[in-house]
Amino acid sequence: MKRVIQFAGDLRFAFWLILSAGVIMWIGSIYAAMEYTLIYSINGEPLIKWFSTKGMENISVTWWIPVMFVIFILLGINTFACTVNRVMVLLPRRKIIGLKRFLVLISPSIIHILFMFMLAGHFLSFTAVSQLKIPVEEGGKVEIAGMGNISITSLGYEYFPDSSLLRQRIKQTHVEISVENNGIITSHKVAFMEPLLINGNIIILDMEKKKQDRIVIPDPADDNCNKEQKFHYSQKSADVKPQLFFLVIKDPGLFILLPGFFIVIAIMGWYFYQTNISKNNKDLMEVENESII
Repeated sequence: MKRVIQFAGDLRFAFWLILSAGVIMWIGSIYAAMEYTLIYSINGEPLIKWFSTKGMENISVTWWIPVMFVIFILLGINTFACTVNRVMVLLPRRKIIGLKRFLVLISPSIIHILFMFMLAGHFLSFTAVSQLKIPVEEGGKVEIAGMGNISITSLGYEYFPDSSLLRQRIKQTHVEISVENNGIITSHKVAFMEPLLINGNIIILDMEKKKQDRIVIPDPADDNCNKEQKFHYSQKSADVKPQLFFLVIKDPGLFILLPGFFIVIAIMGWYFYQTNISKNNKDLMEVENESII
């Protein structure tokens, strides 16, 4: 069993796994560029559900996706085995090297454990994510599962000033909604780049521009020979508003990924400070080398 764990946690195994992942992702990017519409349809639908239908129907294009999953599973096993190998070396020496040194040396293993949780978060995002695109109209109603009755109470547009080259163009849009749940009514605002997080749902404001015919074509009966001078653009009207949408995203894996990311950054910063800037870094690195040997 010990030999199996040592082999599974070997750094050379990890190197080939990471190299394979890079090659497969490069191949996948080529397929994605060739079949953009197909690959783009993954957005907003759990990957397993998408792959069991569209993916299997186009397996010659999507074969690299399950291969990537296999590589990531093996990478997770490699990370787990590497962590076990390191912890088995450090635990018997925790009383000898002292608490601070032990915490410093065990930090990479803690990062590995968090990395495995983040891989699980990615897997959860791939398999359980959902996305809805809902048109937004003032005074309209929006139905989102688990959020009660939602009403669009007002739409507010903020324009660039007349002194700007972007005058008469929308600078920001605010959508105010009221949510009624169990007899309690609450008000919320959503704007571009200002999403709303409520009941595990992320509500993002999106838009689709409406085309405005601004080319003025001269009357065919006009006998002026310089008709090219009659073609011109009319003034842009501020009355043409874009069609607004709510992108409602439910991604349970996100609540694992974001905290995990910031915790990993904090632990890595503390680890590198202790091993490279701290006055005792020489002693710490000597213990590190002894522990690995």
